[in-house]
This record gives sequence, structure tokens and C-alpha cells, in this order.
Amino acid sequence: MKKALIIILSCTATGAFAQSAPAGLKSLVQQSFSHFTQIRAMETQQRIAADQTTLAKASRLPEVSGSASYSHVYPVPKVQLPGSDFKFQPVPSENINAGVEARQLLLDFGKSGSQIKKSAAQAGLLGVQTAEAREELAYQVANVYMNIAFLQDNIAVQDANIRLLEETGAMVENKLKHGDAIDLDLINTRVKLESYRNKKVDFTNSLRKQIAALEYLTGEHLRDSVHSDFAWAVPPAAGDFEHNATMRTSLEKEKVAETGIELAKAQYKPSLFLNAGTGFKNGYLPEITTPKFNYYAGVSLSVPIYNGKKLRTQEHIAATEAAIAKLNTQDVKEVLQKEAAQQHADVVAGRDRLQTAEVLLEQANKALTLAKSRYRNGVITYLDLQNAQTSLLEAQLSKIQYQYQLSLAGLELMHLSGQEFWKQ
Repeated sequence: MKKALIIILSCTATGAFAQSAPAGLKSLVQQSFSHFTQIRAMETQQRIAADQTTLAKASRLPEVSGSASYSHVYPVPKVQLPGSDFKFQPVPSENINAGVEARQLLLDFGKSGSQIKKSAAQAGLLGVQTAEAREELAYQVANVYMNIAFLQDNIAVQDANIRLLEETGAMVENKLKHGDAIDLDLINTRVKLESYRNKKVDFTNSLRKQIAALEYLTGEHLRDSVHSDFAWAVPPAAGDFEHNATMRTSLEKEKVAETGIELAKAQYKPSLFLNAGTGFKNGYLPEITTPKFNYYAGVSLSVPIYNGKKLRTQEHIAATEAAIAKLNTQDVKEVLQKEAAQQHADVVAGRDRLQTAEVLLEQANKALTLAKSRYRNGVITYLDLQNAQTSLLEAQLSKIQYQYQLSLAGLELMHLSGQEFWKQ
């Protein structure tokens, strides 16, 4: 009996909050990063975004193309010279042209630079969104990890109470032999024992489901080898949202929207190009059938004059999107402040409940020890002993529940403040 009580106490003892996550949890989080399909898809999108930025920069590079053509023309103009049999033909019937053309942007007054900035901002946004997805996944793994700890502790309590009832049943049987107990006492003990065993089956089933969820997130076949602890989640002292992933994503969206305004305004500006080409073609007098070397070079200026209010509408849309992005950032900040206040309230209440639960558990253990002694001596009834055992079980489960709730609130506060516990 004493050994069973020691096991119960050890299973429900309050551990001091650790300052860093367990190494096993950090390893599971890293495995989830390399396994989870959504993360790998976003990493692939990041490479596409980097290519799009490179593509935007390529607009400043020269464009060179080669071409070759042949055409037969009929009829062709011919001029009969007066007093002569000679016919003058100004263009050939067989036309050949082969050459190389080049076009180089000389100046666009920031138009291409604005496009590059927007592409770079979009790539940065995708990088922050990928980091946010990793953080969400990490905290999802941590929540499952804590669920496993909660269920494992409940199973341990059920095991300890099953052993306690088995010892109680043996004590009742012994008293029954001496005529100090009745059959109903033994039947009640066995019914309660089976109830505890059924409850353990429920907890075990839930545990297996949580392990299956963890296997899905990490891609590892864990079976029943996960041994977790939820006493490490420490609520942060300050409610700073600077590193919150959702806030950082919202701020990056603001940057993208600002570059959209800059790009829309840049469409009003002219563009200056250098055009050049060289090659061989026929059709030059006097030997129109003989291909000759040729080249050209010049500049061209493109100036927007009228576009049916298209550019002005694009600028208005970009400005509206920027205003929406700022409002979204403000909304995110207000939501984070609300959630942080709620979680802080849960932490304060959880600590108070846990302190009360520890006192109740200590009293329940003393009451059970006293009840067992008095029952052996025939001072109290079996019902009194059963009430003491029930009170102990309730105190044990309540303490685990409060520990779990306090840890979840602490974990959520870590999430809100953007703490990367898997790196600490």
C-alpha cells in the first residue's frame, strides 16, 4: 500500500518550469520541418520567387536575337528603258535576309527598379510566410506533445489507483474471512476497480491517437516510445509582439503594398532604348541579287501620353491595397493583445488552481492514510474508505488537469511572443 502511494505522489508531483524545451521535442520539430508537405511546397515557392526577382532584374539586360528569312516575290516591278532591251528591276524576286538584332534599356527613370523592388518584397513576404508556417507547425507539434504528456500522467494515476484498489480488495477479502466485512464491500471494490481499468483503456486509446497525429506531423514511426513532459512551457514576462510570425507577415504585406504604389507611379515615366542590328541581305542596288553586309543603330523613346485612365486606376488600386494592409496590421496587433491578455488571465488562474490542488492532494493523501488505518481497526465503514480513495483520485486528476491547462496557456504566450523554442 505504501509503495502504491509513493507511485501516485511521484506521478502527480509538480515539476519546476524548465527554461528550455526538451531535446526530444526539439528533434520532433526539426523532423516535422523536413517532412511536412506544406513546408516543402512553400520552400519550393521561395525558389520560384527568387527566380522571379532575377527575371525582374533581367529587364535591364540587353536582348539579342537572330533571324533569317527567305521569300519569293512575284510579280516584281520592272522598267523597260527607252531605246534599249535592258529591263531595270529595283527589287529581287528572291529575297534573303539574315542578321542579329539587339535592344538595350538605357533609361526608364526608376520603372524597372520599382519592379525589382516589388519582386524582392514578394520574395521576402513568402520567406516570412514560410517561417510563419514553420512556427505554426512547431507549436502544433508542441501541443500534441503536451497532450501525450497529459494522457501519460493520467494513465500513470489510473495504474497507481488500480494497484491501490487491488490492495484494498485483498484487505476486504481478508476482513470478509474473519466476518468483519460483507460481500457488498468486496463487490463495490471490484466494480470500482473495473471502472478504473475501463478509464485507463479510454486514456490509452486517446494516447495512441495523439501518437498517430505526431507521426503524421513528423513522418516518424513512434509507436508508444514518446515520453513527454509539459512542465517546460514558461510564460514570457512581457507581451512583445515584434517577433510574432503573424505580425511579421502583416508588416511584410505592407512593404509589398508600398512597392505596388511605387510601381504604379513609375508607369507614367518614359523609357529610352538603344536599338542595333547587323547581318546580310540582298536587294541593294545595283546588284540586287547579291547579299551584302549591313547594320543599323539608333535610340527610341517611349512616352505614355494617354491610356484611358488605366494607369491612374492602377495607382488608386495600389494605394487602397496599402491602406488595407495597414488596417490588417492594426487588426492583427489588437487581436494579439486580446489573446495575450486572455492567456495571462489563464496563467494567473491556473497557478492559483494548481496551488489549491497541491494542498487538496496533500490533504487527500493524509485522509486516505488515516481511513485505511481506521478501516483495518474497524472504526469506519467501507463507504468511508471508498470516499477517501475517490477524493484522492479526484485530487490527482485535478492537479494534472491544472498543470496541463497552465502549460497550454504558457505555450500559447510563447507562441504569441514568437519564441522559437526549438532553437533555444
